[in-house]
Amino acid sequence: MKKLLFLLIMFMPFLMTGCAATALISPIVTGFIMWKDGEAHKYYNEEASVIYRATKLSLKELEYPISKDEPNRNGGYYIVAGDKDRFKISIRQVKPHITEVKIRVNFMGDKPYAELIYHQIDTNTNTINFDDQGKPTKRKTLFRLNQ
Repeated sequence: MKKLLFLLIMFMPFLMTGCAATALISPIVTGFIMWKDGEAHKYYNEEASVIYRATKLSLKELEYPISKDEPNRNGGYYIVAGDKDRFKISIRQVKPHITEVKIRVNFMGDKPYAELIYHQIDTNTNTINFDDQGKPTKRKTLFRLNQ
């Protein structure tokens, strides 16, 4: 009986047809990035201001010009970047030390571009910039300060 239940659970997504199977499998395949209606969602264990600075630095490193950069009324941020490919990035504080970053690329969404930006944000989240004397720089760049 246990083997039958195990096989049923293992092959249930393959027995479903259409989009129902991908809804169950997609969070496993994509890792920590959740996709919904062409928009990518990812959560970070950081404050929104830290993720905001890391996002701006990531866009600068990837050479995507920022055309719109404004804070939301709920304490989050909204960024529009890119020329040919437009990135609409929304950053909001869900709970203390939990931040959600939503990325929509163009109208329909582009998974590889969104993953590229998330990877760059991951790289820049814990980066500290030091000056010539070895001291962390304060608000001269977009780097996170050591707390």
